[in-house]
Amino acid sequence: MIIDKLSPIALCLGLAVAGSMVGCKKKGGDSKNPDNKELKDAGNAEVPDEQAKAQFAEAYEAYETAKSDGSLSAAECERVAKTFQEVYESNKRSMLVARFNVGALWEECGDMEKAAKVYQELGDKNFHLALNNLGVIAWNKGDTKKALDLFKKSVDADKKQAFAARNNLAAAHRDRYADKVSQEDFEIAEKQIQNVLAVDTSNKAAYENLARLYYDRGRLKDPSYLVLANLVVTQAIRVLEKDKQDSADIRNLQGLLFMQQDNQIDALKAFKKAVSIDANHADANRNIGFIAIRFRDYPTAEKAFDTALKDASVKRDIEVYIAMGVAKRGLKKFTEAEEWYRKAMEIDKKDPRPWYNLAVLNQDHLVGQDDVDQTKLEAFYKTAQEHCGKFMKMAEGNKKYADAYADCVDRDAIIKDTFETFKVMAELEKKAKELEALEKKQEEERRKRLLEMEQQAAAAGEESPMEAQEAAADAEGGEGGE
Repeated sequence: MIIDKLSPIALCLGLAVAGSMVGCKKKGGDSKNPDNKELKDAGNAEVPDEQAKAQFAEAYEAYETAKSDGSLSAAECERVAKTFQEVYESNKRSMLVARFNVGALWEECGDMEKAAKVYQELGDKNFHLALNNLGVIAWNKGDTKKALDLFKKSVDADKKQAFAARNNLAAAHRDRYADKVSQEDFEIAEKQIQNVLAVDTSNKAAYENLARLYYDRGRLKDPSYLVLANLVVTQAIRVLEKDKQDSADIRNLQGLLFMQQDNQIDALKAFKKAVSIDANHADANRNIGFIAIRFRDYPTAEKAFDTALKDASVKRDIEVYIAMGVAKRGLKKFTEAEEWYRKAMEIDKKDPRPWYNLAVLNQDHLVGQDDVDQTKLEAFYKTAQEHCGKFMKMAEGNKKYADAYADCVDRDAIIKDTFETFKVMAELEKKAKELEALEKKQEEERRKRLLEMEQQAAAAGEESPMEAQEAAADAEGGEGGE
């Protein structure tokens, strides 16, 4: 099989939305949303009075109660949205955040049209949380330029509290750095992250971004940054533990750093820790699957890839499709294995590896089934030959596939030798049958002649030729026994 080494970017960090809902700071505790530690609006809004804060707290408590069973019904969405809207209507100058929560609630309830309308209304009032969320919406639609502009506007609207927007600016430039290795993108990303941590020293998203930024620089340009990435990861784990938090992204990065040291055991532990924090973490599950393939733990690989493939970005990853085919093959689910290799072809028609894996499937695995006779075996071998031929045509001259190319050359030679052997065996079998038929015919003719002689002797009253032969044989045997 051909599976590249573990992808160095199996850790796509998402953009930070400014909180599904913004909570209020409790006495002796932290905010409901760690990115918004104070209940205050952007711009020139008034500071809310105690009554406004109390009303907001009651509305947020209603939201938490409604969601206590893990989800919000349509009726609950309507009711809670109305509650926050009433807080806003009573305190429009100081409670833009209540109106923001109306939008965030509709987004959580799946009505993006209503959510975007609220965000746009607040964005026109220069409210940083809304500007950030509008940026995320633009980013998810592929409008990178508009997204970056909105993130910058969010930062300008509240330079102290726009943590999510700063993190998103950093994430955007970090991604561009990973793509173009531009020093300017690196510096912008690093600066935005450092600005967040200067104000909020326990900001999880900032640590995730910084660790990823240093990891990318370390693997792409300057290996010394892998040391810095490791330091950030270690510090992040320590800081988050104090707040009784943990980060699946940080643990996934920790695993990738172990992989850089070829320490697959500790890497696997880190990836599993990430999954224990977020069972659906796409990249951690993806990485678990790749390591499981290396250890031939096909059931674990299959389960991990199944989870990873729920993520839209993984559904475009040909590495996962090929690896899933290998997992299915290892589990003797041969039909499914072929399906995954063909799905991989759909992802990237120019990648030759699916053809190679199909050749291996036919030549090494399908032939080993219980009901395979020579006719079926020859069919599988011919199919393997065809698939290897397609692979070799596509991979010719590409050093990346040199080993697999050489293997296909050997496979073709083995198949040709096998077919030649079958041909020789068929000829020998044919000759053996011809000889057997000739001997049988000669024996029949001999018996026929003896029978005719018997009949002639009987008619003439002479001694039976067969008895004469037997007597002669007995006499010869007697002489030999003396």
